[in-house]
Order: sequence, then C-alpha cells, then structure tokens
Amino acid sequence: MRSPIRLWLAERAELIALGVTLVATASLVFWWTILLRGEMRNNESLERALLAHEQGLTVQQVADREVAIAAHHDRRNVMLVGESTLLALMLSGSLVVLFLLAQRRKQQREDMEKLLQFTSHEFKTPVAGVKGLLQSLALGSIPEAQRAELIKLGQIECDRLEHLAETILAYQRAMSREPGAGAQRIDVAQFIGDLLAHRASTSIGGEVEVASIGAVHVLGDRDGLRVILENLLDNANKYGGGSVRIAAEVRDGLWRLDISDHGRGFEPAAAEKLFDLHNRGSGEGVTHGAGLGLAIARQLARRMGGNVIAHSAGPGQGAVFTVHLPLAPQSSLPMPAEGVRHG
Repeated sequence: MRSPIRLWLAERAELIALGVTLVATASLVFWWTILLRGEMRNNESLERALLAHEQGLTVQQVADREVAIAAHHDRRNVMLVGESTLLALMLSGSLVVLFLLAQRRKQQREDMEKLLQFTSHEFKTPVAGVKGLLQSLALGSIPEAQRAELIKLGQIECDRLEHLAETILAYQRAMSREPGAGAQRIDVAQFIGDLLAHRASTSIGGEVEVASIGAVHVLGDRDGLRVILENLLDNANKYGGGSVRIAAEVRDGLWRLDISDHGRGFEPAAAEKLFDLHNRGSGEGVTHGAGLGLAIARQLARRMGGNVIAHSAGPGQGAVFTVHLPLAPQSSLPMPAEGVRHG
C-alpha cells in the first residue's frame, strides 16, 4: 500500500512536472539574457578601445563613431529584450496549454470513472435479481404457482439490462462524433412515438401522458437525442411519483420539450446542482436525478446546439425538465426513414 505522500505526488505528477519545467525554463531564459547582455557590453567596450587606438581620425569622426557604436548597441539591447520577452511568452503559453491539457485529461479520467461507477451500479441490481431467480429455479425452491410470475420479473430485469446497454452504446456513438457532425433532420413526433413504443414493449418505463408534440423537425444527432430522452424519462419514472407528462412547442426559434412529473421535486436554487457531474452525493439534499443521467443529457444537448434545464416549485411539488434543440432548416438533409435506433 502506497503512503499518502506517494499518492499525493502520483495524483499531481503532471502538475509537478509542469511546475518544475516552468521554473527551469524561466531560469534558462534569465541566464541566457544575462549572458548575452554581458557579451554585448564586452563587444561595446572592445569597439570603443579599438576606436581609441585608431590613427588618423579627426575629433568629429571619433565623436560620430562613438555615437554610431552607442546606437548600434542600443538596437542590439532592444532586440535582446524583445527576443527574450517573446521567448518567455511563447514558453509560458506552451506551458499553459500543457497545463490545460493535463487538467482536461484529468477531468476526462474522472468523468470516465464516474460513468463506470454509475453503469456498474445500474447493472448490479438487475444482474443480482436474475442470478437469484436462476439459483432458485435450479434448486427447485420456487412453487409452481409462482414460477410464471417470477420468470416474468426476470424478463423485466433482462429488459432493463438490455435497455441500459443500448443507452450506453448510443451515448458512445454520439460522443464519438464531433459536435455538429452528422446532424440529421429528425421528425420529433415519429421519433418520440417510436421511443415510447419501445419502452412500453420492454416494460422499462411507466405510463407517459403525451399532451402535444406537433409536426416539427429538429436538427441533431439521433443517438444523442435518444440518450437525452431515455435519461430524462428514466429520471422522471424514478422520482416522479408514477406520473409523467410530455409536451412540446416551438418558442423563440427553438424546439422545447417539457417532461414533467408530480414527484419529489427540489429546491429551486438547487436546479443547477442536478446537472453537476462532480457534485453527486454532496449531501445537500439533492435527490432528484442522483445518477449521471441528467449530466449526460445536458452534455449531449449542448453538443447539438441546445440545452437541458430543470425547474421545480419546491420539494414535493414535482419537477419539469426542458429540452431545447434547434429547428431543422427547410434546406437540411432529408430525414432518414428509420425511427429510433436500438442497439
């Protein structure tokens, strides 16, 4: 087991290396500048000495030569200061970029660790349920009258596993593309209809009331939109008290989809904390959306030029999660014929 000091050094190895490099680089530039200035002074003194021993020059010529020597060395001093400053700025800029890259890499590693923890936790419950059912069936300890019901519950757990795997694959496909790349024209009414039909057929979601959708096309990533809606619906089913309603409209040039529930709700001031990937389990009473689903949904929506926001009147008064996406222009690429892609 490594000591706390070694762990601290290992976690900050990149920052320590950058700090050492910055100190070494600054010392090198400082030493180089002092060395060159000393050489330039020596050259100036040598030129003046040679001028003093040169024969056949008038007083005016000597004065002109001294002025020329001084001006020449002034220009060299200015050039040295400028080059040293430029070099220092370039090196500092490079180190800042390296620092930002190191921080981004650390952030991505933490995000991946959180995603793995989230998926492992989500997989654990249905796997344990199916394993327990199979063990009971193998031992013959389940009465014949209860087998059909328990097998159905096992199938539901398998549907949950398949649903989670499909959502993770869709998320990976969406994140593997550059933001805005491969944007498609999506018929949201058909897309949401196919999505809800699939959820109903696999028993992974509760009943959803569809108020209004409208014949609207948005521009976005189909995999990304699927993950957004799946996560928001899963969140509403988990915390919404069994009542979920969706309604859509066009406002200010954006498509707006509201997913509302009548469940736990949250303090209005805590709305942004729901989307904070690094504030999970902070102990601040934020229970609505305690997993990573909301953070992932907002991340994907922003990659498509939209956003996801949350609103609640207070604890126990339900919540509304709103998806904003840009409308598809009439000249956009035609919408693919297939609906929601699964798996």
